[in-house]
Amino acid sequence: MGSSTKQRLRGFTLVELIITLVILGILSVTVGPKFLGSSTEDAYSYRDRVLAALRTTQLRAMQNSAIASCHKLYISAVLIAGPTTDTCNGGADPNNQDDLVVKIDTQRSEIVFTALDSQGSLFTEINFDPLGRSDRNCNNTCRIDVGLAGVCISGEGLIYACP
Repeated sequence: MGSSTKQRLRGFTLVELIITLVILGILSVTVGPKFLGSSTEDAYSYRDRVLAALRTTQLRAMQNSAIASCHKLYISAVLIAGPTTDTCNGGADPNNQDDLVVKIDTQRSEIVFTALDSQGSLFTEINFDPLGRSDRNCNNTCRIDVGLAGVCISGEGLIYACP
């Protein structure tokens, strides 16, 4: 019998197996939580949206120093939103056209918003003056908790992600 009748068995080399395992490891770490849902990832995502809404409201207050203007956000357990456009009454408008709405998808996440001033008292609305300072008692720091993440507001008006 010649060598042409023998079948040569081949398998994967060690290098090919290691490369495959490394690729699978990277995919599982980066893509897995996005499909399975992660409360920590949701908390940081909502926190970033709250930061953007607060900073936008603060910047608008600093750019428009008219006394009658309203630069306010309402805060509930599952919604942070500005009032109806061009008004300052009536509470949060979940359809606010100024993109100042952060609404938690309660069917997908158990995260809630909790807003506390420097004394530990709950508050449900925050307004900014022309210097960008909050009307809340934020002498030390006010905090809006978003699940495991948080947004802090200093007495001088600094808005930042807090630990």
